[in-house]
Amino acid sequence: MKTSPQLSPPSPPSAEQDAGPSTAHGRHPWVLPLRLVVIAAALVGLYAALGFWVAPRAIKTQVVSQIAERYHRRAALGEVRFNPFTLRLEAERFKLPDADGQPMIGFDRLVVGLSASSLWRGGLALSEISLDAPRLRLVVRHDGRLNLEDLLPPASKSVRAEKPAKVMIDRLTVRRGHVDAIDLATGGAPFVTNFPRVHFTLDHFSTVQDGAAYTLGARTERGEHLAWRGAFGVSPLASNGTFAVTKVQLAPLWALAGAAAPFGLTRGELDLAGGYRFAMPGGRLALGIDLANARLTGAGLRAHGAASDWITLPLIDVSKVHIDVPGRTMSVGRIEAAGPMVDAWTERRGGLNLAAYVGASPAHAASAAGAEPGRPWKIDLPDLRVTGGRLAFEERSAARPVKLTAEPIDVAITGLALPIARPVQVDASVGLDDGGRLTAKGSVALDKLAAELDVGASDIGLPRLQPYIDETASLKLLSGRFSGQGHVSYVTNGAVRFSGAAQVDGLHTTDKILNQDFVNWRSLRVEGLDVRTKPLAVKIREVVAQQPYARVVIGPNYVMNVKTVLTTTTGVAAPRPPAPVVITPASSGPAPSEPAPTQPVPAAAPAKSAKGQALPIEIGLVSVENGEMDFSDLSIQPHFAAGIKKLGGTIKGLSGRQDARAVIDMTGQVDPYAPVKIDGQVNYFAARSYTDVRMDFQNMELTTFSPYSGKFAGYRINKGKLNVDLHYKIDDQKLNATHHVVINQLQLGDKVDSAEAVKLPVKLIVALLKDRNGVIDIPIEIDGTLDDPKFQVWPVIWHVVHNLLVKIATAPFTLLGKLVGGGEELQYVDFAPGGTTLDDVGRQKLAALAKALIERPAVNLEVPMPVDPQLDRPVLAEARFKAELADAAAELLGKRAAKPGGADAALAVPRTRRAILESLYRKEFGAKPEIPKPQAAQGAPKLDADQAADAWLEDKLRARIAVPEQALQQLGRARAEAVQAALLGDGQINPSRIFVITEPPRDAPQVRMTLSLS
Repeated sequence: MKTSPQLSPPSPPSAEQDAGPSTAHGRHPWVLPLRLVVIAAALVGLYAALGFWVAPRAIKTQVVSQIAERYHRRAALGEVRFNPFTLRLEAERFKLPDADGQPMIGFDRLVVGLSASSLWRGGLALSEISLDAPRLRLVVRHDGRLNLEDLLPPASKSVRAEKPAKVMIDRLTVRRGHVDAIDLATGGAPFVTNFPRVHFTLDHFSTVQDGAAYTLGARTERGEHLAWRGAFGVSPLASNGTFAVTKVQLAPLWALAGAAAPFGLTRGELDLAGGYRFAMPGGRLALGIDLANARLTGAGLRAHGAASDWITLPLIDVSKVHIDVPGRTMSVGRIEAAGPMVDAWTERRGGLNLAAYVGASPAHAASAAGAEPGRPWKIDLPDLRVTGGRLAFEERSAARPVKLTAEPIDVAITGLALPIARPVQVDASVGLDDGGRLTAKGSVALDKLAAELDVGASDIGLPRLQPYIDETASLKLLSGRFSGQGHVSYVTNGAVRFSGAAQVDGLHTTDKILNQDFVNWRSLRVEGLDVRTKPLAVKIREVVAQQPYARVVIGPNYVMNVKTVLTTTTGVAAPRPPAPVVITPASSGPAPSEPAPTQPVPAAAPAKSAKGQALPIEIGLVSVENGEMDFSDLSIQPHFAAGIKKLGGTIKGLSGRQDARAVIDMTGQVDPYAPVKIDGQVNYFAARSYTDVRMDFQNMELTTFSPYSGKFAGYRINKGKLNVDLHYKIDDQKLNATHHVVINQLQLGDKVDSAEAVKLPVKLIVALLKDRNGVIDIPIEIDGTLDDPKFQVWPVIWHVVHNLLVKIATAPFTLLGKLVGGGEELQYVDFAPGGTTLDDVGRQKLAALAKALIERPAVNLEVPMPVDPQLDRPVLAEARFKAELADAAAELLGKRAAKPGGADAALAVPRTRRAILESLYRKEFGAKPEIPKPQAAQGAPKLDADQAADAWLEDKLRARIAVPEQALQQLGRARAEAVQAALLGDGQINPSRIFVITEPPRDAPQVRMTLSLS
């Protein structure tokens, strides 16, 4: 610190000075001002000493001693500095412990700037208050008292209100603050959280003193505004008034909670207004808060680690809130969330994304031993509402995600109070993106997890369920809308009961395998529906199906697909195919081969519940109006398929009881002149226990099935009638099934290019199966026991039918041979190389084949024109050489060639033969032959010159001869005409049934004609 300058003693006056003027008292005029300067300097020095040295030490000593005297705690305060000239006070490293010895209040640095304007502003004016790194430990003790209450002055016996001082602060700043909050009155483990990095700035803070009343106004740099008006008293400490907070940005405040908050708040603005009453009578806190309204706008909630807000709250309006802090009660008139938006989905690994908003449990401090739990808060929320909400949900656990948008969502919950002591009333309405709507109204007991609700659904689109169907069935759900209404009861043990009605309109499904319609209907109504889960029971008074369509299939194991579908959907294993059967064909024909051995497969038991009892389901009446059904029987070959229209009738008494017998009475028609009748008794829910059903199809036009025959047989149907009588009876696992199929005058039409058509000569097979009258009659009876592990119908029938069809297709002459004798050899006719004449064996084969063709008038025969160039061409070439040689001899001999022996005799004479060969050579080559001398190999005998010359000439002439393709074709045609003449000679076979066809040349040991049927 600078010291004041010291004055030197005055010097003796000089002679010149003595001669000058003097004051009345004999002193110089500048002495008095000098003394005043000295006095002022001394005062300034004293003021500086008191300010710089004395005041900081006094402040520090008083703070520590007063805290020790008043609160019996040892406070710590670091360096204190005061500048008396700038009126700036600085204090460092303050610490005040709590009663338990833990830090309660502290800071690193405090700066207070006093403004000189306090002299004329009539109050304490501070230019700034700056608090750096303050620390506060708030503790709610086991008795509910706040630890800060220890710092309040003791209550005065005389209640005397004192006016608060007028205080004006230009700028209040808090930096790097840290708050620890601990609640020991939770009744369980203590709640501990902290708020690090607290920053706060207030500009132009002021109180306007007006007796005991005052107003407080503050505005933050973010534009937030606080208005506070009320009255304040010190003895006793009390206050009441009103407040309004506007445009409070919640994201910075929420960030103070850090990881202690279960989720983040990315945005949101809060406005609230209300009043309060505060007092400390007898040192006990009395605080009541009334909020006239509170409004939160534009809030975004984000789970920790998420990249976006999954929950957004455009507006939450809260009205008529009353809070009694020491009484731990709160009542809210209404809470309304307008237009909330939620994005939710299920994770592929399981769980819901919204579960991330719950977060981990906050850290808890150790609970004090023997601590008494505090009283819980009582919260009354009589009116909770959600209006215009939107939920975008995606089910990602399915193979293909299922997306659903629910909008608008309107929910009203009344009567809610915490702790929960009574049921709440719920009234909810949810709209769906496909135009559907869900409603629920009734009471819900949250404490007991029970509910009584009137529920409704209208126009709910079903195709959105396709991904779930993909996981269990090969079925496409193209359309369908669900509606229903009823009452749902749910009790604590998980038992659910629904009573009401349901309806599905416009259902359309297709089979993924065949890409055909599976089950469709215009409308399906279920009346008098009563479903219980514990114990499981389903009762239905009536089911009405309007314009239904179904595809009913009797499988290879004689179990209806209805049974398979039901057992699959109820979780019971579908029946497995049975095997060895007794097959009694009524028609004569080739004996079937022995069936291939099959692996035993145990037969499935009747459908039962998990406890071994029959399925608890009862349906009083099923009515069908103007239905259609496609029926297929895969237990016979070829498979039978028919469509039924105008199907109507009833099924009465469906039940899961094993002794139940549902009576079927259905009629329909394939076309106006082809009636269909289905009647009998059946237990659909235990189909293998009892079935006695007859299905009679009469006078059906086979042309109706032309699309199916084109797809699977490769030919359309031009003509034909079909009668089918099917009777299935299963009693106590004993099966007796009879099939009588009669096909009359079947005629196949144009060939269809179908990739799914069988690779067999269908027309030929049909022709071979027809009798002389054009009728195919196939009755088959099957007996067996479904409980026999060796009973498997499908492998046996398929083996027999497949072998028959393959044999007919691959060896049709075997079937014809068994009719007349001769077997497979009827197919072949042999010729000598170059020849066209039938031998005795060939004539006998063709005679037998003609008889077989007479027995099968629909069978045609294809006769090829066979040639073998390797065998036939040399023979034809030699014949031509001999003919040319004979012509040359005739020309050379002239009239002598006509004598007996003629050319042949002349050719036998060596000299004449030489002349004929040379003449033919000159004619062919246009020059005299130059015959080389024979050269014998060394050691070989000497060659005859004439024989060598003849051989050389013949080789040259033969090499010039070529057999054209036309000659081979003429040879093949001559052979085919010989066979054709042998077959048609007696006139019993229509010539139009015999076809001469071309055939590629063959390379074989002999020339063989292979006949074929068509």
